[in-house]
Amino acid sequence: MSAALVAPAAGASESEPVTSSRSFKGQQSRSADLLKESTSVEVKDNANYGGIESLNVPKTESKAEKEAKAKAEAEKKAQEEAAKQAAAQEAAAQSASRSSERTSTSESSSTGASSSTADAGSVTVPAGSDFVKRALAVIGSGYQPSGYVWTGSTSTSSFTCSGLVDFALGYPSNSNWPEKYYAMVSNKTTDISQLKYGDLVFFHYAGRSPGHVGIYLGNGMMVDSAPGGGVQVRGIGSSFMGGGTL
Repeated sequence: MSAALVAPAAGASESEPVTSSRSFKGQQSRSADLLKESTSVEVKDNANYGGIESLNVPKTESKAEKEAKAKAEAEKKAQEEAAKQAAAQEAAAQSASRSSERTSTSESSSTGASSSTADAGSVTVPAGSDFVKRALAVIGSGYQPSGYVWTGSTSTSSFTCSGLVDFALGYPSNSNWPEKYYAMVSNKTTDISQLKYGDLVFFHYAGRSPGHVGIYLGNGMMVDSAPGGGVQVRGIGSSFMGGGTL
């Protein structure tokens, strides 16, 4: 800064005021910008902050869900078993029906003409198991339209339906026929569930009632002799008319 001094004018009285003036050069000043604190919050969508923890926890079934699932599986299994049993019974019934229908009508003439029939009172049935075992022992033997031919070998022996029963009882050929056996049995029933092991079972065939006979094994099955198969175990078919115990 500079100042200019002005000297008093010459001859001026001392009593007169003395004046002076000053001049100052303009001074420029700069003000510093003040820093202002600011806070900025910014979230970037593509920023990776370590990710979110993911737990791989398996789903656990509730008790109700487990019970419902088990019930559904049990019902499905029961339906499948019922369908299998129904199919097996139907197939057995059809097989027995076809076998009975194929039984030759010559059995009627050959056995019906026989005079050496056994009286009802003369029939002696061996123990059930032995009686049935004798019939089962000749499975595979052929069918023939008159009596039976037992040669000691199933490959050369043959039986009619009543001839198989004669053989199982130890009677000679043509001892009885289906109608005669039907008259001998007691406790006749048309309810298969009431039949017992070793009972005789009878069938409608070729206008005869009965025209065919077999030996009951249980569970709807029997052993008999019929054309097209000879002595076999078959299911009881729709032509069943009744059965009973000798």
